[in-house]
Amino acid sequence: MKAFIPIFTLTLGTLMAASTVIPPSDSNLSLTIYTNDRAFIHEKRQVSVPAGDQRLVYQNVPNTVIPSSVIPEFSGIPVTLYSQNYVYDLISLTSMLQKSIGQKVLYRPDPKSRDLKEGLLLSAAPSVMIRTESKGRIVTLKDPSQVVFPTIPPTMITRPSLVWHIQTPKAGPLDVDLKYLSRGLSWRSDYVLNLHPKKHTFDLVGWITVDNRTGVSYPHAKIYCLAGEVHTEEKRPMPRAIYKTMAMAAPNVKEESFAGYHLYTIPFRETIRAKEKKQIRFLEKAGITYRQFARAKVHSFQRSGELRLSFLNTLTFRNSASNGLGLPLPRGIVRMYSPDASGTFRFIGESRLGNTPADERVNLSIGTLFDVTGTKKTLKYIARDNYRNVVSQYTLHNRGDVPRVLKIEEQIPTYGGTIRLKSSCSGPCSVRKLTAFVREFTVRLKPKESYKFTSEFEVIR
Repeated sequence: MKAFIPIFTLTLGTLMAASTVIPPSDSNLSLTIYTNDRAFIHEKRQVSVPAGDQRLVYQNVPNTVIPSSVIPEFSGIPVTLYSQNYVYDLISLTSMLQKSIGQKVLYRPDPKSRDLKEGLLLSAAPSVMIRTESKGRIVTLKDPSQVVFPTIPPTMITRPSLVWHIQTPKAGPLDVDLKYLSRGLSWRSDYVLNLHPKKHTFDLVGWITVDNRTGVSYPHAKIYCLAGEVHTEEKRPMPRAIYKTMAMAAPNVKEESFAGYHLYTIPFRETIRAKEKKQIRFLEKAGITYRQFARAKVHSFQRSGELRLSFLNTLTFRNSASNGLGLPLPRGIVRMYSPDASGTFRFIGESRLGNTPADERVNLSIGTLFDVTGTKKTLKYIARDNYRNVVSQYTLHNRGDVPRVLKIEEQIPTYGGTIRLKSSCSGPCSVRKLTAFVREFTVRLKPKESYKFTSEFEVIR
């Protein structure tokens, strides 16, 4: 049985006279981390308390805590809770000077000497000004560190703390169960995708990246990461800083459905230090089949002239068990690598993946293709009050050394009437209707091959 020792402290100055500090626990801390810069923290501690009216101090609370979310529960002995305070007025030279204005302080007239004199602190900024006790003169100090403080100003502390005013009828061990929400702790997914173009397969590794900007460390914590968009009423931007990064491999991260979200449980306890990013592997799959195509979208139909088309190199696959996946994929950045002629994998692009349930199709844009080009030229444009007729010619080129599949997504403006669609798409070209107002042309081109076809629509109102 672990021994719990009552600790009486003067850290909180006169505010914390007759107070008890709760010692930290290394085994009863859990974190449920969300993707929107928020975490639910649950911690259990135990402390021996005397009988009577007293202050109970819960230290090492993050300075990003949401005070209105704090839920304390006490057990072991009867407790009456009178009030709760979140104290975050931290000690610094500037704050000590500000709190001591109008009070007597000690100071060194000569920074190189140890001799001290007493005076009344009149001002802390922009210069430290003191009225001497003996002759009432005003002394200006060049260095604020020449001031020596006899005591800690009231209400000041060394770290953010929760302070409870409680009453206990008897002394004994008190169990404290604390739950609260805090900003500054979030997680995201990062994926590494290695392509094997000859096999048309890829390997996928997923990492949970936890970012701790709360100002405190979480030792030996049980970690849960919740994927999904949790609604909150308040959002505040958090300052950024430079953090060290740790990476480690984690076996068998457990995933389960929870309240319409997906919860990932890290199967071991881990310490997340302040200003640290930690990576934990949660996914590793190999041999996933994919298809690749060049994609362009057309939304505008000009009266005349020619429009140059830009084609995105797009990778598509089915997130299904039969394809080696079939898992909920939380949103994140997918970084893709492909081997060159020597077999060396090189970075070829990255794409953002949204929250993707199992059995959904995934499209990832790698980048703009260099060797695939095209144009859309207006051949006819008739526009009247109740009639519109537009004919366009598409010219496509595969300048590369490998076959390419090109997809052109054409969105038809409705103008509030009946639509009639035509095209000369045939042979290596096929067309299908995606929605009432969108059709997709698919063209398969061999290396160094070109292809032309026309697209026509009529709108009658």
